[in-house]
Amino acid sequence: MYLRFTDIKKIALFALTFLAIPCAAQVDVNLFVSGTAEGVTYYLPDTRLDVTVEAQCITRTPGEFSRYADRFLRISDAVTTKSSEWELTGVRLNMTGVPNKNKAFTVKLNNNAASDIRLNENGIIAAINCDVEQQQPTAEKNPVRKRVDPRIYMTEEILQATSTAKMAELVAKEIYAIRESKLAITRGHSDNMPKDGVSMQLILDELNLQEQTLTELFTGRIDTVAYTGTIKLTPTLVSDTARAVLFRFSRKKGILEPDNLAGAPVYYDFKNMNPPVEQPEEDKKKKKEKKEIKREGICYNIPGHAQIKIYTAGETLFEEEVPVAQFGTVEVLAKNLFERNSNTKVVFDTATGGIKSIDK
Repeated sequence: MYLRFTDIKKIALFALTFLAIPCAAQVDVNLFVSGTAEGVTYYLPDTRLDVTVEAQCITRTPGEFSRYADRFLRISDAVTTKSSEWELTGVRLNMTGVPNKNKAFTVKLNNNAASDIRLNENGIIAAINCDVEQQQPTAEKNPVRKRVDPRIYMTEEILQATSTAKMAELVAKEIYAIRESKLAITRGHSDNMPKDGVSMQLILDELNLQEQTLTELFTGRIDTVAYTGTIKLTPTLVSDTARAVLFRFSRKKGILEPDNLAGAPVYYDFKNMNPPVEQPEEDKKKKKEKKEIKREGICYNIPGHAQIKIYTAGETLFEEEVPVAQFGTVEVLAKNLFERNSNTKVVFDTATGGIKSIDK
């Protein structure tokens, strides 16, 4: 959950209400200058939007005995033609922090309570005085179905049949025999009943595999394989766009580049909810002078927000308002939060540079 601007203001006011105790150690934060840094240097991030596109390819393969499916097994919807078709199953949005080289700050380690600074692998500030769990990406696994050669389940009589029709008839009889064996076991009528439930399940699993493998010789096979692709967008102050082509999608070819006309376009709208306001020259000068003043405290972002919508000609795939670091402002946590005897714990959002929690 992200803190809104009003919440950040409350936190800042809360921090300022603490009585400042005179202390020799204070938090000095300077803009990083190469070759002169003495202390811990951290970055504030820009927010990158990672659009993950999810699709699946469905391949239909006819079986060797597909024309006999209705005759011997009473199956009327067998696959008769080989085909492949893609489906667009969803769109997800993840936010990643990218170090902003222009927002690098060095904290002098003067034995103050802000010396315990935790950075992520990109040098972006993650926490002060506490640990932050690093989220490991979970690999999405598609269950792989066990496939075997159907001929290992064929008897000598089947393999020596002189015609395809005769082979199909004998295989169908084998399928019915397997079904009868399953019914006998589940009803407790088998001459060789398994001794326990585990053994029974193992036998039933093997019989199910045999039945499915032989039945696919008539019904055909349908294989579904999932695919994902990621499109990375780094917004700027002039990123507003409407009906821009994010990627293209084809039922025959899947996910395509935006300029590949073989697929239908998938659009996106992007709007900065905190557009910059033109300031008078006098205000610009004051702002520049303020930036040059040495900062005493920890710099962080108050992110702005943007509206993003991803859609096709007839369907909205994703629509949400998201925080974006580069559309906000840089503020400073008051130095009295980090006096020598203090143990203020702060957790930052490494995707936006905003504050997730403060615990004093």
